[in-house]
Amino acid sequence: MIKLECKRIRFYSELDELSFSERMNKIKCIESWEGKSDSILIYIKSKIVSDICLRELIALFHRYKISMSQLLIFLSDKNKIWLMNDKAFWYKKIFKDL
Repeated sequence: MIKLECKRIRFYSELDELSFSERMNKIKCIESWEGKSDSILIYIKSKIVSDICLRELIALFHRYKISMSQLLIFLSDKNKIWLMNDKAFWYKKIFKDL
């Protein structure tokens, strides 16, 4: 199981927080999630996720300004062509330490 940490997410309203929760519940590769102190922990079933799921995680992390470098764990031979596109908005945020 993979654990991702979302630190100090800023919600701008109650509906914004509700929207986040509903979205988390719709992403199929998320096994569970929980609030812990000032973080939200997301548990992913496996290191191997579908392209759809990875794109949803990228969108969620981008929207809520969550550290995207932790998504590097999902890089695979299958997705590296699109994930490593250096023109994509997520590229620098995921691969900043390489």
